[in-house]
Amino acid sequence: MRLSQQKPAPLAVAALLALLLPGAPLHAKPAPDPFPTTFADPAVPLLQLPTNFRARRTSANLTLQPGKPVEIFNATGAGCLRHLWFVFGEKNLDDLSIEITVDGAAEPQVKMPFRSFFGALLGFPDYHLDSAGLANFPNFTVTNDPQIPKQASPGWNLYLPIPFSKGCRIQLLAGSPKNGAGMLDWQQYREEGSLTPFRFYAQRNIALPGLATEPFPIAETEGTGFLAGYIMGWRQQDHADMVFHNSGTRLLIDGQTDPHVICGHNVEDDFGFSWGFNQYQTRWAGCPYRDNRGRTDQDGVYYRFFGPDPIPFRSSLLFTSAARPDDYEAVSYFYKVPDSQAPPILTPPSWQVVGPFPDGHDLAAFQKPADDLVRQLSLGEWPGNIASGEQEYTTHHLAAKFGWVRLEGVYQTRTAYPRLDASVYIRGTVNSPSKRPAALRLGLDNWAIVYLNGQQVATLDHAEEFQTAKIPVNLNQGDNQILIKTNNQMNRDRHLWAIHCAIE
Repeated sequence: MRLSQQKPAPLAVAALLALLLPGAPLHAKPAPDPFPTTFADPAVPLLQLPTNFRARRTSANLTLQPGKPVEIFNATGAGCLRHLWFVFGEKNLDDLSIEITVDGAAEPQVKMPFRSFFGALLGFPDYHLDSAGLANFPNFTVTNDPQIPKQASPGWNLYLPIPFSKGCRIQLLAGSPKNGAGMLDWQQYREEGSLTPFRFYAQRNIALPGLATEPFPIAETEGTGFLAGYIMGWRQQDHADMVFHNSGTRLLIDGQTDPHVICGHNVEDDFGFSWGFNQYQTRWAGCPYRDNRGRTDQDGVYYRFFGPDPIPFRSSLLFTSAARPDDYEAVSYFYKVPDSQAPPILTPPSWQVVGPFPDGHDLAAFQKPADDLVRQLSLGEWPGNIASGEQEYTTHHLAAKFGWVRLEGVYQTRTAYPRLDASVYIRGTVNSPSKRPAALRLGLDNWAIVYLNGQQVATLDHAEEFQTAKIPVNLNQGDNQILIKTNNQMNRDRHLWAIHCAIE
């Protein structure tokens, strides 16, 4: 007689386990996850990243042939690159470039020379860089080990996070043979739901040399995001004055929605230094390279990461530096919601400017009627020179961007310093599809007298700092001419010389 086998009842098994494991509950619940849902990135605290991930590493031995792209990373799904490291046996990497494409974007979010992306600018010799976003370790060690290349390049490190929801692809492209290695530490997310909408972008700009009459661009973008940091190289070519005497940087923010500004103080001041640069480095600001050949003959590289004080933008960002006839290179790092765009605005696409007139230091002199000059400036296209009294003044054409017109480079009193205590007239045109009431939104610092179609419509006193005013106006159908007299004085937004104009 054979005994039949029966499966024990679930309760019986639970009771048996309770006997074997004294104190164990009959229906044990999984322990709660001790991690928070997200955490602030150490290098970019404004960026909140998920904690539900698997830590991963992708390593690669690199053999690059001229003109043949090499894919070194290609992940699908959701994740975030946390650390990029590279090393090469070759010293000359000037012909090596990097592309980073996230979530299948039509254009790479990063596409530039490899050395520039990692903060090695203007072809300067390799230097140590130690910051929140970048860390480079040159191979200065003297050795007789035959296995160590005598011309090895540094260890290149990026610590700015690169999140992605659908995938991320990184390629290297060389113009001559290269041999090296890469190591990419990343997080593979178990679910996409809590991933930040921001994506990583980098821009590079270079001028060999810059122009004193044009601001040097550091970053330009529209949409919603925030500036995480930048690094800037400077090679002095103009030896008339110290490189630091250029009045610093300007950030023109949200021209379409909420115009506001951040105006620099001076070059070394913007990076947190004093009386010039020395080779000090901190997490958020530093000078990794400096060649001081004399008071008016200096080169350098400087960085600033905005971890504790990020700069958000919700419609657009224009980030520039006052320039001189020196060599510049800058790389900016920012995060943005992909495909986010600024709303359209009605604004003059270009402006004419004439001056400077010697009445910008005193409000009474500034407001003194100049009817003949206003009538002259309200008629037709301006010639190359305009006469006022016994003086002739040169006219200039300026392009507008996001509603901003920048005047700082047009008139200089010393190398790359905007003119103080002087006034200028600027003129632009907007087209209205109908005759209608509207609001002229005007943002500026210091004073302004505003004319629409030859008639004065407002006088503004923003002597303390940049402010925005809304002026009721009546537009004609077709072209409407806006003429503004303004000035530049030392105030809280020192040396700004920027105006924002739009029709609401």
